Amino acid sequence: MRNWSRRAGPTLRQGCTLLALGGLLALASAAHADTLRLPDEVSALARIERSQRDGLWEKTLVVSFPEVRRTLSTSDGLVDSQAAINHGAHPELWKRVSARFNGHDGRGGKRYTEHVIAATAASLGLAKTQLAHMATAADMDNLAIVTRSHGPLTVTVLATAGAKSNAIRTGVDEGRYIEGAEPAGTINILVLSNVRLTDAALARALITVTEGKTAALEDLQVRSTYTPGVQATGTGTDSIIVVSGTRAPTASYTGGHSRIGELIGKATYSAVVESLGKQNGFFPLGSRRFPDALSSLPKPAGHLRLALLHLDPTPGDIAANRAQIEAGIREAVRQGADWVVTPELAETGYNFAKRIGTDWIAPFPDTWMSTLAAIARDNKVALFIGFAERDARHHTFHNSVAVIDREGKILGAYRKQRVHGGAESWSVAGTDGHPFVVDGVPVGVLICADTYAPEPAARQREQGAALLLVPANWPPVDGMGPGDVWERRSRETGIPVVVNNRTGSEPELDFTHGESAIAVAGRRQFSFSTPAGRMLLVDWNRAHGFNPLTGAITPVPKGAP
Repeated sequence: MRNWSRRAGPTLRQGCTLLALGGLLALASAAHADTLRLPDEVSALARIERSQRDGLWEKTLVVSFPEVRRTLSTSDGLVDSQAAINHGAHPELWKRVSARFNGHDGRGGKRYTEHVIAATAASLGLAKTQLAHMATAADMDNLAIVTRSHGPLTVTVLATAGAKSNAIRTGVDEGRYIEGAEPAGTINILVLSNVRLTDAALARALITVTEGKTAALEDLQVRSTYTPGVQATGTGTDSIIVVSGTRAPTASYTGGHSRIGELIGKATYSAVVESLGKQNGFFPLGSRRFPDALSSLPKPAGHLRLALLHLDPTPGDIAANRAQIEAGIREAVRQGADWVVTPELAETGYNFAKRIGTDWIAPFPDTWMSTLAAIARDNKVALFIGFAERDARHHTFHNSVAVIDREGKILGAYRKQRVHGGAESWSVAGTDGHPFVVDGVPVGVLICADTYAPEPAARQREQGAALLLVPANWPPVDGMGPGDVWERRSRETGIPVVVNNRTGSEPELDFTHGESAIAVAGRRQFSFSTPAGRMLLVDWNRAHGFNPLTGAITPVPKGAP
């Protein structure tokens, strides 16, 4: 690491003076910084400065140089810079400052960015003209840093990327905005070189970077937000900064036939792939395949194998619960499962809201759900996942089940209709829903207490459902059922009811004796309970019925898969 340095950030007084949002938001809190390691060859220092404004995060990547560097920026043009920044802010913060900032209505985002530039330049002791900049709503914690070297040449790329909200295909999609657009998605790429780049080489590098980025989007199969089914080439707000190095030899050409161009393209490609995986859950085809997913358990021809994950989630421990679900999917794939079903709210635990609230819930489908879609695609398994859903359009929360087919397509989410108060007071009741067609089978989904009354099951049957899947959090407590409701629903509708319950205990409720069950024609054919997380396999053929593989009941561990 280099021993030269600059001040880590503005003093509290400077920050309050330079970054106050007149009449709208609270003052930015004092920043702290995390140092990042860059290769010595590029002679640069990097850190992420963190602060909050109005309770929402701001994270700024600051890369500074010991001397002035020739720099080409898509935001600033050709400049002599001594630092470059990529300023990230919470998407909600961008919305607020866009509406109003320091008395500027409608285009406040631009004024806000100018204030960030001024504050950062002041903290570094630089003029604003010595600072190249980019801005994004992507989380700087999803930054990718990739270095490629060959002989005397070294290139480092730092990239943040989000492509869910405004991915476009240039030359196809319509551009409606003229000036002052705010970040919303955005792929931002900062390129550092150890060798000198001529102005022409800096300009040509923009093409090479764009080609590497577009190749990454193509391999990730990122589609246009605006033209369904069309491959995206970028987002409408992408930015690039290319910074020349100071060492010999001088490069005058950075196209793909040059060695320096190869390094720029490959580093860009890898950084964009990595950052989109972190930010959006986009992964290259085959990269999420489980390497040990070979089943030794024979499956009759014409049967579907259902894996019922009878889990014991921990309320509020989202990371551990997600890891347990992924571990369960992995084990299910190993055993030749075609479909994997979790309990209700397997992602969160039942009484999660009183522990961690709902602010953390991202709009559906979030990054983790996209990651599950890649897992489904690469392992040819359909998923039915109990999770907490945020509806961004209507600003509501729902107790939901996501359905992902074996091609990795997110078919949608079913929302629980019969919502209880107390533990479920955070959620809003859903409407009837409709069957999801998975492997040619119309699957009706209900959640737990939706089976209390006959109407929800009957409506699914009327819409053509051939099977009812019921993820549940149903403890066998006096007065709370389930009694014989599953049997009655199967008799009334004439279609099988497969219930996947949970186990374990929460301080508020004990689910240890909760039962998963299969009911057909008014009779419970099979039921299952266990005090710890287990997976039950069931082979199903529409003509011949269900065959539970009781000899293949497998533990599902908590922790990382």
